[in-house]
Amino acid sequence: MSNSETNHTSSETAKTLLALRGIPGSGKSSLAKAISFTNGAPIFSIDSYFEDEAGEYHFDYQKNHLAYKECETKTKQALEREIPFVIVDNTFTLDWELSPYIHLAKEFGYKLYVVTVENRHDGKNVHQIPEEQIEKMKAKYQVVL
Repeated sequence: MSNSETNHTSSETAKTLLALRGIPGSGKSSLAKAISFTNGAPIFSIDSYFEDEAGEYHFDYQKNHLAYKECETKTKQALEREIPFVIVDNTFTLDWELSPYIHLAKEFGYKLYVVTVENRHDGKNVHQIPEEQIEKMKAKYQVVL
């Protein structure tokens, strides 16, 4: 294989979209920040839509669809700019939530890795999501093996 072929192949495989999924409180945001700290990857999350400039979280269910769209749009813009490693940190409890990112990864030639983060550290939900809602999310959580 020539150098140009090697470079072409390695640049394609170097583009990674990492989707972190899990129930609120599992540690997705903490893990995303730790990974980003080591490689400078941007992090896109639905949660960021509801954070004010001071970093305080104010969830509004009626604007949830806007948060999904903004996260998807920002991710697409990063992939268009060919940022080599991009992180998306969302619950992704249902397949339809992950579907746009599967499509984006294919469209822009990124390898997609979906990592489920489990709450084995007894983490707490910091976004004031009611326990009843978290239980509903657990019940409908879809896993592909």
